[in-house]
Amino acid sequence: MASCLAKKGVLFALGSVMLVIGIALVLRFWADVVVLFRAGIGMALALAGLLVLYSLNRK
Repeated sequence: MASCLAKKGVLFALGSVMLVIGIALVLRFWADVVVLFRAGIGMALALAGLLVLYSLNRK
């Protein structure tokens, strides 16, 4: 029981540290994150347009 509690404590601490580092990195490179979001939205819209055109061709 004690080792299970210690293991959960270590995993909680490790998860908390990784969460803080991840948020800090996202905030540090926010301009790059915005570019990635825009690129992802652009690719999704291009794929949606391709699927619409494909569905028009199929009917």
